[in-house]
Amino acid sequence: MRLWVYKFHGYINKMGKENINENNQLFPNLSFYNRAVRYPYFAPNYSFSFYRGQFVKEICFDLDKRIPILSVGSNRSPYQLKRKFSLNQDICVTPATLYDSDIVYAASLSAYGSIPATQWPCEGTKVELNVLWLNEIQLNIMHLSEGLGAAYNFVKLKLGTVKIKEFEWRKEIYGYVSIPGVFSFNENKPKRLLALNALNSNLKGIYESDALIYLKNYLDVKDKNLSQWLGHVINDKIYRLGLHKILKSKAIKPQNPNWEILETNVKGELII
Repeated sequence: MRLWVYKFHGYINKMGKENINENNQLFPNLSFYNRAVRYPYFAPNYSFSFYRGQFVKEICFDLDKRIPILSVGSNRSPYQLKRKFSLNQDICVTPATLYDSDIVYAASLSAYGSIPATQWPCEGTKVELNVLWLNEIQLNIMHLSEGLGAAYNFVKLKLGTVKIKEFEWRKEIYGYVSIPGVFSFNENKPKRLLALNALNSNLKGIYESDALIYLKNYLDVKDKNLSQWLGHVINDKIYRLGLHKILKSKAIKPQNPNWEILETNVKGELII
């Protein structure tokens, strides 16, 4: 299967001249506070590529030569992908639907202050997400950004649980799942990311900003407002890693996961 675009240079030029508002939506200039509370960020409902330093609303590569990765949180977003790869890394994203799982809050904190997402088995649920198509070098970059082996495991998803919207894909699709588990919000069950569209979910949803307020109160942080506390989380790695231990001790894990954990080597320094 060779899914790529042959004629799009005129479209690239057009994109450079139109829709400044759309560009601000795709690549917003966020403060450290908004980067934390606006997670998982805006993601378009169409296929797109980073191609030769440009954002293009098309599939621009032969996807048979790429590794498909389900994006469950900020990796859905052009904003986050630009931060991780830059527009000069040729990548592609295609809309997809995840079946029999929901996307919930992990029992951890990212280096930029958000409570990140992870997958949770939930029979009958459908979530609108996307799949990121990477080469081997880009996959290693993604492993580092996901804190592979510390924050997330690299997994092979059960066949049939992810369907690409624009074409049929019968091969494996991979993803990342939280190692410590999910944050239970003192209810012994996760809460889903309300910012993501889902059908037939039996979980309560909450937005990132409210989840962070809950976590701050849960940790009994009274001497700082949310912005000040997030600044502390972001700038003090030792403090942040200490919070990881607290969250891990209270985390819950799925009983019947829809994935298989893969042993994976990574080169470089993890971002945690």
